[in-house]
Amino acid sequence: METGPEDAEPGTLDPQSDPQSDPQSDPQSDPQSDPQSDPPQLGLRERKKQRTRIAIHEAAMTLFAERGYDHVTMAEIARAADVAPATVFTHYASKEDLVYELRHVANERLRVALRTRASEVGVLAAVKEWQQDMYEYYVQSPKQIDRSRTFSRLIRENPTLWSRSVGFMFERQNLLTELLVEQHPQADPFLLEVAAAQIAGAVQAAQVRYQGDLAAGMAKDEVLARATARSEQVYEQLARGLAEVL
Repeated sequence: METGPEDAEPGTLDPQSDPQSDPQSDPQSDPQSDPQSDPPQLGLRERKKQRTRIAIHEAAMTLFAERGYDHVTMAEIARAADVAPATVFTHYASKEDLVYELRHVANERLRVALRTRASEVGVLAAVKEWQQDMYEYYVQSPKQIDRSRTFSRLIRENPTLWSRSVGFMFERQNLLTELLVEQHPQADPFLLEVAAAQIAGAVQAAQVRYQGDLAAGMAKDEVLARATARSEQVYEQLARGLAEVL
């Protein structure tokens, strides 16, 4: 399953836009910024829908943190967000979608990172920089750290959520395959697909360790330092293995 700009959540990057011109492209740009904050170009109606979506998501994550994923219903989320149950389902088809609200942010940023990389920047270097940026993005403010810790605990405690996270690895693999084939038209498509699988698997493995550190309550600086050290190991190994392909 692949995602495109039409599937992106509110607040994600437009792959045709300049990532440097978007305040969300810099995790350090605003310590209080939210990945779902209102884009200024939206009209009044769209901004209202955006605020409703944010309220629903924040209510859900608060309830999940307090009571656990399995002990919260969509109706209870609606009450906590002060909206009708039908409104919740307008924005989110399931509780799983509420938990994985930010997956499109990550995938769209990956798409932008690979499509806008300078000619002298290799694929692996671009993916490595993207992953490091996402690590920082998830802990850019105290509110975001709390949200990321809750997310990390939820997926580690719930088999259904864990299974879906593995599914997202294949979603990212498909995205990487699409981008690699697009950028390396002379290469063997099958070998590019294999390369995409290796990169997606490595990203997932590093992400699981990062989430484990968050779930364990490690301080932000320690979480980032450990993630950076792992990135060096991961991408050095990938570079050796993919030297003849990328």
